[in-house]
Amino acid sequence: MKYIRILWAYACGLIYAAWLMLVPKRRLAAVEGKAHPQLVVTLTSYGRRAAKTVPHVLASLLVQTRRPDRIILWLDNVNFSETKLPKRLAVMRDRYGIEIRFCEDLRSYKKLIPTLQLCPEDILVTVDDDLLYKRRLLEKLYEAHLETPDMRLCPLAHEPVVVNGKFVPYKRWKHNVMYQSEGRVFPLGGSGTLYPPHSLHADVTNKELFMQLAPQADDVWFWAMGEVAGTQTRLIDFGYPFYQVDLLYQLLHKDASLMASNLHEDNNDKQIRRVVERYPQLKDGFCS
Repeated sequence: MKYIRILWAYACGLIYAAWLMLVPKRRLAAVEGKAHPQLVVTLTSYGRRAAKTVPHVLASLLVQTRRPDRIILWLDNVNFSETKLPKRLAVMRDRYGIEIRFCEDLRSYKKLIPTLQLCPEDILVTVDDDLLYKRRLLEKLYEAHLETPDMRLCPLAHEPVVVNGKFVPYKRWKHNVMYQSEGRVFPLGGSGTLYPPHSLHADVTNKELFMQLAPQADDVWFWAMGEVAGTQTRLIDFGYPFYQVDLLYQLLHKDASLMASNLHEDNNDKQIRRVVERYPQLKDGFCS
């Protein structure tokens, strides 16, 4: 049954990707002179995904019922440049107004860190480079933001489990919850997490610190920075927000998924432990 579910999810992703290529898409409006905060979708990519999956992801963002003001894709400035850009990305940039920017290789942190520095007064939504987002996701996130403008918002999260004052191993957390429990939740950046302006602690952009504490776990770092800043997280009522377009490849190539590496090698537990040791108030808040 597990493999049937995987193949079904993969087939649904391929069908959705094909539909996205056919549906009409409009160019994003120019941002000059528009008042803040703007709604900015931010993501990063690397390697084969930049050419293979990101164009589909961008297409899913262009057909949202609540259109973003900007979509910013960050690529590392060692492997990519204006002259070393996949052709499909260049076409989407020129045709639809996608912003493609180059920065230092901060691994998965490129998803949010450079956009926080570039757009400090804007509403930011993080997405992943291998997921196709359902059309009403941004609409539902933005409506919820208008209701609770000081909260982080997401449709999918994990729920940390604390026993005897300590976090249990990450594998034993409640994964992929879609309801608002009485406890606090761990937002998943790839599911489409909305960050209001100034919702993260000032340490969030400290490269030396996050590379020391959680070099392979940006979700852990961003979760902690919201908690330390006192920003609550709310789950929106949306259900599963995406289709998976790269699932089969990741299953056949285990080194292709950072999440798989973190889970199987218990890297998340090590990085969570280091972050909690650096910010003990984080643990106290969850255990209160």
